[in-house]
Amino acid sequence: MSSDRLVELSFPLDERNLADVLSGVALIALAAKNSDGGRIESECWWSDNGLVLRTALKEKFLFQTADEFVRRLNWVPGIGSAEQGTFVAGSEIGCNPFVLLAETSGKKKTSPFKTFSAQVTPQKLLRDQQQRLLSPTHSKSWLDQLARGAGSWGFDCRVGSHAYDLGFSSNDDDSGDLDPVYPAIELLSIAAASFFATVQAWQVGEAAVSYSIWLQPISLCLVPYAVAGRLDGFPARRYRTTTRGAAYGKGAAYRFFPEAILEEQR
Repeated sequence: MSSDRLVELSFPLDERNLADVLSGVALIALAAKNSDGGRIESECWWSDNGLVLRTALKEKFLFQTADEFVRRLNWVPGIGSAEQGTFVAGSEIGCNPFVLLAETSGKKKTSPFKTFSAQVTPQKLLRDQQQRLLSPTHSKSWLDQLARGAGSWGFDCRVGSHAYDLGFSSNDDDSGDLDPVYPAIELLSIAAASFFATVQAWQVGEAAVSYSIWLQPISLCLVPYAVAGRLDGFPARRYRTTTRGAAYGKGAAYRFFPEAILEEQR
């Protein structure tokens, strides 16, 4: 396939927002899965304006592919607590980002990506977000569409801050219908965490994760390694973000990832 067919798609994603970074990973992976996308020639990188993808795919087609994938997402509950289970998408089986893969001793520990609790379940979060998601043909900007009243995975630093910053959950003050949510970003981010990146490897502390933003074009197949900071010799920015909860105490409930902090640039 000639590189003359390739075009540059630019997505205004914020590299300081964990949900945006995960969404970028999902879009790249879905582009790589498409045989018409010039997989060998395709490249991607982060610029000052967001994620850039050089591909033979049209943006509308990529969004349609992404829309179809995230609508197929389902949660198969396991035995035990709410975070036990597996994500599936049709015949594809993902993983569970809410549990640790490494062995632990002593008190049971969960992944930092497990931010929900109480009556909230992954299945409920998925259904709320999927119901509010507009298709690319019915939304002016599929990636940036805004909805209200749905739950969040806690990866998007823009979501839920009005209640969290006051020190209580929006479930408690009956303002849940005011919470902004970005359905496409929510669904793409959980898809990336479940199917396209081993996010447990990003953990650098009990409640912290670290990821890298690559600044030069790389092949799409290298993205899982680049974002995990496993590629040497490439210009990159490394970020760290630590979950925080309501002001009344740490707890396990209603935690979320704030804007990431730049740790290193090389």
